[in-house]
Amino acid sequence: YYEQVMAGGVISSLPVIILFFFFQRYIIEGIAATGVKG
Repeated sequence: YYEQVMAGGVISSLPVIILFFFFQRYIIEGIAATGVKG
């Protein structure tokens, strides 16, 4: 049961992680394009 819960958690968190990295890169590129230093 514990392994099933862990597997479900990983599967459900994968889209969030992918979106996080995608938008993180997009935001960084946007900041660099505008010349704003964070």
